[in-house]
Amino acid sequence: MPKFIEKVENLLSKPYRIVFVSVLFSLFLFLLSACFIEVANFTYGFTLALVMPIIISYPISKIVYGYTQKIKKQKQELAKLDNINKKLFTLISHDIRSPIATLQSLVYSMAFNDFDKKTEKEYLGKLSKHIANLDIFLTDLLQWSQDQIQNKPVNFTLFKCNDILTQIGGLFEGLLLEKQIDFTIGDLDSTIYADQQNYAFIVRNVLHNAIKFTPKNGKIHICLKVRGDEVHTIIKDSGVGLSKEEIDTIFEGEKLFTQLGTSDEKGTGFGLKACIDYLKKNNGRLAIESTPGKGTKISIILPRSSPKD
Repeated sequence: MPKFIEKVENLLSKPYRIVFVSVLFSLFLFLLSACFIEVANFTYGFTLALVMPIIISYPISKIVYGYTQKIKKQKQELAKLDNINKKLFTLISHDIRSPIATLQSLVYSMAFNDFDKKTEKEYLGKLSKHIANLDIFLTDLLQWSQDQIQNKPVNFTLFKCNDILTQIGGLFEGLLLEKQIDFTIGDLDSTIYADQQNYAFIVRNVLHNAIKFTPKNGKIHICLKVRGDEVHTIIKDSGVGLSKEEIDTIFEGEKLFTQLGTSDEKGTGFGLKACIDYLKKNNGRLAIESTPGKGTKISIILPRSSPKD
């Protein structure tokens, strides 16, 4: 029965279809009645049976179609908001609860233990780093949710990458020191044509992942390479690496890939998925080269200049 209803709805989904069905039904009734009742003027009656359904059904079908399209659009928007809410709750339950628990543990230790000044300073440093990382994540989460809900258009501008990349490197200074990672910066002198906020979001997430999956005393290198009309922001690490199957999972539909970091850092896989979405909107793409146990090289590829140039 539901399939039959679906077929009927599909048949009547366009105004001209409704008019066509109305005309056929009207002509059928007229011809049926003509078989049993003598019609004085067959041509006149046939014309009325043909024209009247068009005059009556077309404007009504247009109004009904407008309302159904409006309802359909509202349903799609509600489904989109529901999907955003589900993602937000997933992120809050995984990526926020864990760092808050760590902060709570640090505060508890400082409140109920008599530390010397050196240890107290060490704990305050750890506390500051955890708060900074949580702030970065919340900033990204807020930007993503606002962009999704408001359907914010991409603000394309031509900008230099130096300051953005240097600033992002500074944001993760605490994590880099904690894991004693050798973080090096290569040539950053190039321009990119994209949304500046989107670009910063992408780099933050990719770099954060590189730190997460690089062991203590590992290496991370960031640089820019100009290749034709494109600029590649390359972030290369000496971390745990990824298999071909894991890379395929990252790029597949809505499925999220996640695993524990080298210091048991938790994640949801949301960051890279959001990066891929942002890159598509900015006429860019993500390229991943990796070998398990030998590190990962991620290239954030974006246009070098406006298509008009």
